[in-house]
Amino acid sequence: MSVYISIAVCLAPFVLTFILYEVFSKIRISTLLISSVVGLAAVLPISFIQFLLVYYFPSLSESGTNLLSVFLKTFLFNGLLEEGIKALFLIFIPRKKSNFAHFFMACLLMGLALGCFESVVYFLRHLESSNANNGTLLYHLIFVRMFSSVLIHTFCAGLCGLFIWSVKEKQPDMVSLLIAVLSHGLFDFFVSFSTWIQWFSVAAILLAIIECRIHYEKNKPITEYKKSPLPQEGNADITVESALKDAPVHK
Repeated sequence: MSVYISIAVCLAPFVLTFILYEVFSKIRISTLLISSVVGLAAVLPISFIQFLLVYYFPSLSESGTNLLSVFLKTFLFNGLLEEGIKALFLIFIPRKKSNFAHFFMACLLMGLALGCFESVVYFLRHLESSNANNGTLLYHLIFVRMFSSVLIHTFCAGLCGLFIWSVKEKQPDMVSLLIAVLSHGLFDFFVSFSTWIQWFSVAAILLAIIECRIHYEKNKPITEYKKSPLPQEGNADITVESALKDAPVHK
């Protein structure tokens, strides 16, 4: 498998989602492009800051034996740092020209782009060592990352996006941001083990997905809950609200 094919595989989930959004949704193409660029741009400061932290604090890259210290390290180094930067970059996704659903979709796409681009960085960083092992192990890890790291980035971005929306609506939903940080920290905590404990990382991904659904409904504007027209004869447009308004009042 060539380098270019490997990079294409890393980016496949993002490209496929971008196409599906464009074909089956009414979200603006400009919003999709901005979300993609924002996701790519967010990789740079995250990677740079993590590099500096490891350079000046080498102990961060060492695997510890104390569970509490390992959790705090992943919570701060991965959860808080990555989701904090992600939330800051989500501010650049246009909101005024997007409804709630489209803004949320754009945030998911941003997280997906970030996760896929991060996989490319991961692949290039380990390319030399993988060549020594015929690249088999690294290609396997690329597919594993698609259903692990990429997913956690995607849905944590959704939670961060819901937080940004709630702040701009002057009804801050801090819990959504905290859950994004916590679920990402838990994910990296569990995958840091080389035993069966790694499988608990699936619970962290499910937590992010479920909380996305909960906080989506919590922050969804009332205008998004449009009532369907009542079944009737003829072509008159009568909604539930107008039907109730015109209904006779019995005293």
